[in-house]
Amino acid sequence: MSITIENAEIEALLADLAETTRRPAPDLLLDLLRRERERINDEAARRIAEGLAADEAMRRRLNASPLVDARPINEILAYDEHGLPV
Repeated sequence: MSITIENAEIEALLADLAETTRRPAPDLLLDLLRRERERINDEAARRIAEGLAADEAMRRRLNASPLVDARPINEILAYDEHGLPV
């Protein structure tokens, strides 16, 4: 597969990096793409971990909150065992 890049800035940056590092342009592109993929995967993993931590914190706060009404839910809503209003 070949890729055509029609962007002067990209071409100039790639040529500069290739000259500076003395590495072929395809190797540089492959390395940059791999780094970007790793960065994105790391970011996704970080966001998932943050979400799980937030969920755990919310569960702890909920479990630590006092019970306001100890009656069973059917009694609070005033429905009998058949689901009919009392």
